Amino acid sequence: MPGDFGDESGEKLFDWMLRVGEDASETAMLAAAQRLKSAFKNLRGDIAQSGKTKDCQEVTEWAKLKLEELQALPEYSTLKEAIAAKLSSVKVEHDFFTDERGKDFLLFRVKDAPDVSRAFSELECDTDRAFDMALASRGKTREQVRDAEPLDERAASAKKASKALDAAREHVREIELSEVRTK
Repeated sequence: MPGDFGDESGEKLFDWMLRVGEDASETAMLAAAQRLKSAFKNLRGDIAQSGKTKDCQEVTEWAKLKLEELQALPEYSTLKEAIAAKLSSVKVEHDFFTDERGKDFLLFRVKDAPDVSRAFSELECDTDRAFDMALASRGKTREQVRDAEPLDERAASAKKASKALDAAREHVREIELSEVRTK
């Protein structure tokens, strides 16, 4: 199985997907997969800002990335294992940290931010493959899952996705420019 993904993280995502599917229907499995991909995408956006000040000067050697969105997903410990396996496979030094409020963070070196972002991007793709493999193991396809969902629920999810896309387009990162004067 690791050969299907290139490392152990994909296998862990596949196992996670099967456990989610065992606890619920294929539709719930699809929703969980989409939430996971969204969480990985959001984490990649947060990585771009880690360890920088407003004027883009490096201030720390280590970055701390919030994992709140992942903590809300089922089988969170398996997701942490998948992330750890992926980061280890790309040789990124990392650790998980829990603060006094019970919030988890991923710690990594600021210089490794591009590698961490790439790793999360690969995990997004691995999530799709794991979902398709989990469906295949159940003898189903994405189309069958989509068609089994009632039309009004599909319309509601399409509206929600449309609003999310609009919000993502509006969410433009502002860059603060500073004037530099020389003699």
